[in-house]
Parts: sequence; structure tokens; C-alpha cells
Amino acid sequence: MTIIRFLIIFLIFILLNIYIFMRGWQALPGRYGLHVVYTVLFLFASTSVFIAIFAGNKLPVWLGHLLELVGGYWIILFVFIISAALLGDLLRVANHYSGIFPQWITSNYPQVKLIYFLSVLLILSMISVFGYIRFDNTSITRISIPVDNSNSGASDLHMVAISDIHLGNLIRKGRLDTWVNMINHEKPDIIVIAGDLFDHSMRTVELQQMNQELSKLHAPYGVYAIPGNHDYYAGIDHAISYMNKSGIRVLRDQAVTIDQKFVLIGRDDLTNRKRQTLESLVNGLDPGLPRIVLDHQPLSLAESVENNIDLHLSGHTHNGQIFPFNWIVSKIYNLGYGYRKTGNTHYYVSSGLGLWGAPIRLGTRSEIVSIVLKVNQIAH
Repeated sequence: MTIIRFLIIFLIFILLNIYIFMRGWQALPGRYGLHVVYTVLFLFASTSVFIAIFAGNKLPVWLGHLLELVGGYWIILFVFIISAALLGDLLRVANHYSGIFPQWITSNYPQVKLIYFLSVLLILSMISVFGYIRFDNTSITRISIPVDNSNSGASDLHMVAISDIHLGNLIRKGRLDTWVNMINHEKPDIIVIAGDLFDHSMRTVELQQMNQELSKLHAPYGVYAIPGNHDYYAGIDHAISYMNKSGIRVLRDQAVTIDQKFVLIGRDDLTNRKRQTLESLVNGLDPGLPRIVLDHQPLSLAESVENNIDLHLSGHTHNGQIFPFNWIVSKIYNLGYGYRKTGNTHYYVSSGLGLWGAPIRLGTRSEIVSIVLKVNQIAH
């Protein structure tokens, strides 16, 4: 993101926050102390995420965690807060021109504004609780994919794929331990991580010694990962070193043949504008073995078809994480979530295991993807 684009988005965000602040101020009774408390809480919530991002590593760990959590909730719930403020204004304008409010509302307008304000807070609380329950109940998506190959050494493969774990202040060691146990319980042949293992800083990851949990991931063919954009935000060299320390092999524009049964191709994230083409990575590979591609952002699906890839795995989108962004994601990406087959290439874009901002999912789910590649032997 360019600096100019960031500044434009930041300015819009500030203006929208001013608008929300003024509507909340006007809804409250005219008591000085109440307005002071409201102002302090509003400023804390609306600025927390930026303080956490830009100064979090310089603050005490507990304070960084608190700021990131509060700021995350504000960002995630922002669309609902804006919608509530706009709805209130639309109703007020409609009443001004058409007189749609009954007499009991116009006669008790200050009280009605306060009730509306408190109702919005109640609804936001309910959304937060319901969204947390949705996030906390991780699902396991099971799919079976048939692939053809002409190599007699190939056999069925059970793979567990995860993405977008976002380890850090929000996704902490205890939750990681639960997920590791769920993954190992599947008894996969191989485990793959399709990017964004870390969030935006390695500080909390190291302080919690999350490598102790990551190193418990077990599969006969090993654990492989590719970088995601957030791994770059955390410091790509640092992130890769930590993954290696945790027993995870990182593939950055690399292809490995595993047990002469299948080929795993890991692409670097699009953050690296000099990443290699898929064509260059498949050059010289055994054409008789099934080919699996890991590519964090689902923007290169056509390349996989062109290069005879059997299975393409991506993440990144979180499937929008909350409604209505899941709908927006489906319009932005050719495949924003789920399974599809084009030609001989099977795609799966995961909604991710972790998330960003706040522990809320609405209209989406956190998932572990358990895939069985069913190999169909074909004659040479």
C-alpha cells in the first residue's frame, strides 16, 4: 500500500470517527461528567489499534495486548457502528420531510435518542458474543479429491491444510495448543501451512514460547509452510527462522519431491514482487507425480491450470471474517472461499484458522481442512 493511499484511508477513517463521536455525544443526556467519560472511552477505543501497531513493541506486553484487543473490536465492529449512525440520521431526515415519527417519539425525543444509543451498544455486545462463539468452535472441513498420475510409486495422501493462524496478541499459546491437538488427531501424512502463521510482530510469539506448541505438530512427511503477507509484516527473516526452529520447513519459490510420491510447490507471497513464476518452479519436475501448490493469496489460480497443477491451496481472505465482507470477498476474488475445479486443477481457498482484529466471525467459520488425495493410476 502506497503512503498516499494509506493517508487517504486514514483521513476517511478519522472523519467517520468524528461523525460517530458527534452522534453519540448528541444522544447522551447533557451531563458534563457523562460526556467526559464518553470522550475518554471513545478516544481510547478508536485510537488503540494504531497505538498497538506503531508502538506496541515499546509498551508493556499486557498494555500492548489490551490496546490491540480493544482496537481490534473497534475496527471489526466499525461497519455496524457506522450503519447504526447512518440509520438514525436517515430516520431523522425522513421524519423531517414526511413526519414518520409517532407523537410519543417527538414528545420524548431526548429519551428516544438515549434508548437508541443504548440499544446499539446492546446489539454490538450481542454480536461480539455470538461472533466469539462462532470463532471458538473450529470446524474440520473434509474433502476427497481424485487425481490422475502415471507414476506407479504414487499413492493416496492424507493432508491437513491450515492458513491464517495469526499468532500474536490475539491468538495466544493456549488456543494454539488446542489447534495443534486437533490437527494431530487427524493423523495426517503431511501438514501444510498456507501463509500468515504470524500476525504482525514476533515479540509476543517469542515471549510465549509458541515454538514449544508448533514443534508438537506431527506428520510422517513433515510440516511445510509458505510465507504470507503478515509474515512479512512480522519480519520475514525472523519469521522464517522461528518456523525452522519449530520444525517447520519453509518453501519460498521451491518445489520438493516427497518420498517419490508427490510434489509440493511452495510459492513466496505476492509481497515479494520478485517472486518466481510457477512455470519456472515446475520446470523439470516429474510429470507423472501429483503436484500440489501452496500460494497464500488466491490471485494466481489461472497459473495453476496452465501448469498442470493437481491441487492449489490458498488462504488470505478469511472469507471476509464478518458479514457483509464475506459477500465482498466473493466479488473481489475469482474464488474467495471454498472448493472449485477448473480443467484438471482442484482449488481450495480456506477461510483460515485464526483471524485478524478481534475474535469475531459472522457468516464465516474458522477451519482446519482435511484433504484426502485419491490417486487414480493411469497407463503411460
